[in-house]
Amino acid sequence: MPSPSLDLKQLPHPDAGAAALDPRPSGSRPPSPQAATRWRVNMSSTRTHGPGSGLPPATTHAWREQRGSPDDPETYLAANPPAPKTDYIRVLGALLKLYNDGHATKRKLISFKTKGDRQRFLVSFFRELRRHTPYKNLDPRQLAGRHIQHMIGRWQDRGLSTATVHNYLSFLRTFAGWLGKHGMVREPEFYVGKDSPLAHRSQNAVEDKSWTAKNVDIAAKVAEVTAFDQWVGLQLELCAEFAVRPKEARHFRPHEAVIPREAANVREAAVFPDCETFVRVSHGTKGGRPRDIPLATASQRALIERLKRLVRPGKFVGNPDHTALQAQHRFYYVVRKFGISKKELGVVAHGLRHQKVNDVFSEESGGPSPVRGANGRPPLDEEARKRAAHLLGHSRLQVTNCYLGSAAALPKHVGSAERAGSEEAA
Repeated sequence: MPSPSLDLKQLPHPDAGAAALDPRPSGSRPPSPQAATRWRVNMSSTRTHGPGSGLPPATTHAWREQRGSPDDPETYLAANPPAPKTDYIRVLGALLKLYNDGHATKRKLISFKTKGDRQRFLVSFFRELRRHTPYKNLDPRQLAGRHIQHMIGRWQDRGLSTATVHNYLSFLRTFAGWLGKHGMVREPEFYVGKDSPLAHRSQNAVEDKSWTAKNVDIAAKVAEVTAFDQWVGLQLELCAEFAVRPKEARHFRPHEAVIPREAANVREAAVFPDCETFVRVSHGTKGGRPRDIPLATASQRALIERLKRLVRPGKFVGNPDHTALQAQHRFYYVVRKFGISKKELGVVAHGLRHQKVNDVFSEESGGPSPVRGANGRPPLDEEARKRAAHLLGHSRLQVTNCYLGSAAALPKHVGSAERAGSEEAA
């Protein structure tokens, strides 16, 4: 016998228990605890985070509900058109469930991190808009340009950075696209003026974010961390030796990582023609894109051998009893405990990636990078940047500006052979 339809407005409080949440007729089999939890997560609007938030989970893909069912987001939105008294958290939850899995402009899925960042921002944005501005009863579907302008004024008063404001506008631009309001969210210059420091975001590094730039002894600090937690110490060593991201280090599987040149990606093999052995990084990468890093130094080989002795075949570098989320929390707890933060030492774990890329660039280009005080372009600037880009897992040279700084304003380096030729011609 089919279950009767359930009116969203008649749902009990999420803490009322499994029996109260059961939409079935009395006398039928009670729901499982998992089913009750699912109803609480999907339908409640009494809280804005955690179980019973009215928001879909950001660390997994949203449930696909049966079309026309009471908890189908399209059904809820159709039954509750924009109005002052609508539950804005439920409205956001329905929109997030419909659209938050997808990329803003491309036909592909996005990472759980991006999903979580979008969700947290949108909830915070509309909460602040409703509580601290004249727009007390705004339904998220009624978002307009005047609301964005008002919030940007508040962001300016709070002194938010240029990068943060640009990221927030990007989230709002995506959200407006979900509503069919393409083009409503303008470029930052429109809101703050072309002369404002918030108008233009620079992708070029202007300071060296390496650990040595802040006078941090890498070996000594890693040794301190290792004495407290060997797994976090090993993860930091991976970041320092291979320029991997912290997440990639936590997901690294050493027993399957080392590959011969014949098995390496064709692009990486072409960029590093002298390398016969590579390390494949495929777990935890951005977009799931694998990359092959040259295994070129004795310290790199020694680290891989140590990892193979400590990590069981098929396992990742970390406590085998931890989940990926637990490993992440442990990593950041430990590094903060030992002062690896902007507030204390002025460096973060990602700075080891900057360290390695800048060191490799200096060795291969014949001179320091712009962020390390270069007064001219090194002789092999372009070739070294190409290698640096592939080491970072990118193919565009422009990405290296975020780590090395831009060489566009630097004079071209004149080598000794060029200088001698020019003198003879004169």
